[in-house]
Amino acid sequence: MAKELKKKETLKDFLTRHCEVKSAAVSGVTKNKYYIFNAKDCVLFMAEAYIHGMRNAIGQNEEVMAIAKKSGDFSKLIMVYNWAAPAPGIDVVQIPESLITSLTKEQTAIFLRNLQRIQKDIDAGKARRTELQKLFGNKAIVETTYALDGERQFFIRGTVSSEDKRGYTERYVEHIATNVLFDLPKALNARLQALVPDEYDARHFIEERNSFSKKIRYGAEAHTELLLTDEGAALFTELSKKSPQAKTEISKLFQQAITDPFGLSLKYYMGKHPLIKLSSEEKE
Repeated sequence: MAKELKKKETLKDFLTRHCEVKSAAVSGVTKNKYYIFNAKDCVLFMAEAYIHGMRNAIGQNEEVMAIAKKSGDFSKLIMVYNWAAPAPGIDVVQIPESLITSLTKEQTAIFLRNLQRIQKDIDAGKARRTELQKLFGNKAIVETTYALDGERQFFIRGTVSSEDKRGYTERYVEHIATNVLFDLPKALNARLQALVPDEYDARHFIEERNSFSKKIRYGAEAHTELLLTDEGAALFTELSKKSPQAKTEISKLFQQAITDPFGLSLKYYMGKHPLIKLSSEEKE
């Protein structure tokens, strides 16, 4: 019994440290307290598996959910919210305080273990995002997003900084010209290849997305957008920690892709496909 109480206290302590506590009225009378666990920055498919394990432990199946929807009482259920739906993701996990109190020893152990695993992954995602933000400086904003398979990705969107001397017209023309003439992610991947270990040869970490090529009306913002895989983020942040020189080169390429996408792409494509072909006599 003492061990069971200690385990439950450990779980409550974890929830107190990592969650916001909110109250909600049921039928306008009773107020229930909920732990609001912020799950942003996690690897989505892993978090979903851990939450599914917690729901299984308390018997929260489709039948139980259907009954709760009819009665409007979700005070004993684990609820997950994603404000960006239908895009994949988890913003918060809502856990009733009364549910925590009623857990058995085995259920408590499952809740604590699974929540700790989610939190560990969240911490890793936050740290990775913070390091990426340093590499891009104040040239871009780095946000966590997700692929359709639930893998974590980082969405990088250029922003106007005090050091950016380009006006709107220049940014607009650069954006359109890059999309029409070149493939910026392909050019950036090629430039980064020289900085990564041999085992990552021919691997692409900067991904394309169809929406990057959408038509932009003049007057709408035209900042550069990039999508970086979680594996690529881990690799580049680790290389930056190990070598100051690598950090400088990676940061330089990342920031150039944001502030001078046309120049970076042009240099790559001119190297592969010379715009001026010399005859054999001219070469001599």
